[in-house]
Amino acid sequence: MHEAAVIKTQAEIPFALLEYTATFKKPILEAWTVPAYLVSAALNRLEPFGFGLDGVEVKTPTNLSEYALVFKRSPPGLTMTVGIGKLMIVAENLDWTQADQFIATAHAGIDAIVEKARPEIRSQQLALGMHVQLKDRPRHEVTAALLSPSAYRLLDGDVKFPGLILQREKATIVIDASLAFANGLFVRIVREHAGDKTLEKLAESLRSDEERLFEILGLEGAL
Repeated sequence: MHEAAVIKTQAEIPFALLEYTATFKKPILEAWTVPAYLVSAALNRLEPFGFGLDGVEVKTPTNLSEYALVFKRSPPGLTMTVGIGKLMIVAENLDWTQADQFIATAHAGIDAIVEKARPEIRSQQLALGMHVQLKDRPRHEVTAALLSPSAYRLLDGDVKFPGLILQREKATIVIDASLAFANGLFVRIVREHAGDKTLEKLAESLRSDEERLFEILGLEGAL
């Protein structure tokens, strides 16, 4: 028997947020004795990518684990946050034509902190949250096949939107109805990686996850 052909649906991504997190094996407490050293090292590497002193913030709350140095660049929105136990980089509305530039920027910031604070990275996580707006087909039709007939029998009443939460050993995907964009999906893909895996490999894995999502749902459009 042949599988039924997947109906193709045109789609676009009006908003996306990429979150990279590197978790340290041990807190970098010694590096915070003089945090100016971290600021200087990071800015020296990040200035060629549009970062400056005006975009640096120091967060000093009462809880030690929440101390952080924040480096912001806008536009486009890109933020690197260095904490006691982890480093985070958040970027808004990237597309794959900007992948090499983002990786180069992330390398610059991460390398500066690693050289100055000497943290050992225990694990890395890449998370992508995106709104996918459908152009010519109702969203509930696009996701209907994600649930089995048994799932539809769990509750009575009309089905407003069939979504999905799937957890793998080191990955999770959530597919829900977007509250921000009409006839849109909200998708969040999270995957954990080893501490020694390169950013290039993390990007390849995310690209594969995105392409698989579009293939399974029958979506067409620029990623």
